[in-house]
Amino acid sequence: MFIISFDFGIKNIGIAIGQTITKTANPIVCIHVKNNNLNWYSIEELINVWLIKKAVVGKPCFNHNNDRFLSSSIKDFVCILKIKYNLKVFFSDESFTSCSARSYIKENSMFYNSIYSKKCNVHSISAVLILERWLNLNY
Repeated sequence: MFIISFDFGIKNIGIAIGQTITKTANPIVCIHVKNNNLNWYSIEELINVWLIKKAVVGKPCFNHNNDRFLSSSIKDFVCILKIKYNLKVFFSDESFTSCSARSYIKENSMFYNSIYSKKCNVHSISAVLILERWLNLNY
């Protein structure tokens, strides 16, 4: 079974897809959010192509200045995934995934020198780490 993962942010959303058998994931894309408008078509296309039934969303497990706004945005995002796309949605701790993703990118020139921006890579690699952490705890 394939599962989609989101590193949710107010400006960028990193997306990865993984599988339960190997408990591994791969970065897919980073979607830029402009003026609080998200390109849901891109997400819908991934859900349909990969026959996705479950999603994992990274959720910060610490308080910071944007906590209320981010929490509200995550709730809205998850609500749409559940209602519009009929997905079972799970949360996974995203603590330190961006730091780990940056280290990974620096160590792996394939990602560091890719056509995607470094910032975008950080989000999609973070989505991989979020999903793999969740898979290892739940499968």
